[in-house]
Amino acid sequence: MKFSSRTPYNIAFVFLMLTAIWSVFSFFSYHTAPLPERMPGPLLDILSREVRPGEPIYLADQRFDLFVGSHPQYNIFPGGGSNAPKAARAARFFLVSGASMPDDFDDIEGFSVTVAAEAEGMTLWRFDRTDGALAEYLLSDAFPEGLTIRSSAFPDGARYRNGEFVIGPMAWERAQIKSGEFGPARRTALSVHPLDGADKWIELTVDPARWRAEVILLGYGIASSGDCKGQCPPVTVTVTQGERTRSFETRDMVWQQAELREFAADLPLTIRIVAEKAGKRHFYCDLIFRTAGEVTP
Repeated sequence: MKFSSRTPYNIAFVFLMLTAIWSVFSFFSYHTAPLPERMPGPLLDILSREVRPGEPIYLADQRFDLFVGSHPQYNIFPGGGSNAPKAARAARFFLVSGASMPDDFDDIEGFSVTVAAEAEGMTLWRFDRTDGALAEYLLSDAFPEGLTIRSSAFPDGARYRNGEFVIGPMAWERAQIKSGEFGPARRTALSVHPLDGADKWIELTVDPARWRAEVILLGYGIASSGDCKGQCPPVTVTVTQGERTRSFETRDMVWQQAELREFAADLPLTIRIVAEKAGKRHFYCDLIFRTAGEVTP
């Protein structure tokens, strides 16, 4: 039998080809694998016994997002995005992940963490606050639920389209969730570009909160990117609930918070935004509900 000097190269080539074919097959077979539709029984058993009404359950992986629709009795947040900062404000929450905990949740401080259940490659983690801080629930976390918006341009109601409310005819006149810088601080909140003119307005009507809040705060401010160089009057923010009314004025590049004393969390309220000169003002606002311990209504 004659042995060719090129035979080792041929063998190596065949090996590389087989490796490449297997890699392609593995990649596509992984991405076409069926996604889990329901949580495993052991996880559901724990949740049915321990979860309080409205208590948050976070998904660490977008592969589990079908759980949101499959278990509507629970307050489940889809995977991805910025779930860890939201979770860090709760009094207690649960996390569904794979075998290991994601780094962003592992970095949360002020909680004791225990494994509540494990099954089918999934882990249910329970986080209990230990630092005594009040839990916070934000309007921006629930957006767009619990919120309707009208404006002088659309007095019958702004349309919700592609993740934002259309509040004016210009492309930038939108209400959406964004992050902005306020001096050295960065904050994610509801970005509402004001309409131009003292006779123009935007109204946010907020449904009653799902939580028994001890304190309600209004957060508001003009982001650094919308600084008017001192040439624009402040944006006026007026909060109304029945006979109660309070008004506030913004300062450029500063995030401010004010407690809404005597306002009830279990009643709707309205936030009205007016800018005499809108310019390029990047106005942000949020409602912050603070509660201690349980989140039951």
